[in-house]
Amino acid sequence: MTPVLRRSPRPLLALAAAALLVPAAAPAAAGAAKVSLAPGCYHSGGSGWLTGSGFSPNASWTAKLRGTQQLGSGKTDGKGRIRARFTAPAYAGTTGERDETLSVTDGPHVASATFALTPLTASFSPTTGNPNTLRVRWRVLGMGAGSAVYVHYVAPNGKLRTSVRIGHAAGACGHLKTAPTQLFPFKLSYGRWTLQVDAHRGYRASTVPRLLLQYDVNRPKAKPST
Repeated sequence: MTPVLRRSPRPLLALAAAALLVPAAAPAAAGAAKVSLAPGCYHSGGSGWLTGSGFSPNASWTAKLRGTQQLGSGKTDGKGRIRARFTAPAYAGTTGERDETLSVTDGPHVASATFALTPLTASFSPTTGNPNTLRVRWRVLGMGAGSAVYVHYVAPNGKLRTSVRIGHAAGACGHLKTAPTQLFPFKLSYGRWTLQVDAHRGYRASTVPRLLLQYDVNRPKAKPST
């Protein structure tokens, strides 16, 4: 048995090519200038919403990352509110999370909000052993807060064998570490299995985001005759 762990050759996230903030209508708000982002965690190029209030009415505003890198701009409405589509900056990290600060100003007013960037990763260990009895710990990051995490087992013939929920992701970015669990909770056939990890109960080969891990289950080598 030889394990082969392989991500899909192309990122399996619906990503924008560059950071962009697009103004849109917003609900009413009052008080000192403030902004917020929803959700609070993003993959590289992921999208969400920037909302703000307490700015000057009908004023031009700009948004910057860490106070220096401009991410976008727009115009407040007649009550000094902001609602804009937010696209997260590119993130090349492969482990953990990184906190960032977004600041928005219209000149006289400044407000900021924090958000996190995370990679989308899935792995299990150990990766060697008898696949019929191998027990592993799954580690997943970036599936989204509170998401149920599933492993869909696609057999060597390309057909779905079964889907298993391995737990719920916690934290703003959705991280999960499981207790030891059987890697293949069913009778195996020989060949290359594809294990698709995503946040959907039902299996679809086109689900986004998803991660693909491949595992080879080989026939035992014949013992040499004596």
